[in-house]
Amino acid sequence: MKGKKVRAEDYARRLFKLIDITKLPIDITPILKHYNIEVKEESFTGILGVSFKSKNVNLIVLNKNLPSTQKLFTLAHEIGHIVMPHKGSPNICLIGQNKLMEQSANRFAAELLMPQPTLKRLWEEYKSNPEHRIRILAELFGVSYEALSTRVKILGLR
Repeated sequence: MKGKKVRAEDYARRLFKLIDITKLPIDITPILKHYNIEVKEESFTGILGVSFKSKNVNLIVLNKNLPSTQKLFTLAHEIGHIVMPHKGSPNICLIGQNKLMEQSANRFAAELLMPQPTLKRLWEEYKSNPEHRIRILAELFGVSYEALSTRVKILGLR
């Protein structure tokens, strides 16, 4: 009998024991240390980030030209490639790429940076300011307006 398939969001939730999901934006430094991940930045064209997975040390290279919010999401996305059982190394995240592995890493990153329980609670807390709620929460979580807007839509909050 095959084991149950673990969803990307579940992999992210397993890491909540390493980080404080109540303090925003989420500090993922403890995850980097736990998985021995080194992070570097380089100039790329058409590439958001790359992850290299090995037994001893893992490496993530981010596009240094990205805005800080996109850089954080890309970092979390690349951590997903390292933490989840994704085949192949390196994993290269191209702008506009939509493969299943990339979608999975995006779901992982969204749950890691915008944990569902925290987002739902704050969404309710800021309901008196509906026209600015996404912008305010995006700033609190340290993610882009687009990332938070997508997350809210996927969770059915709006």
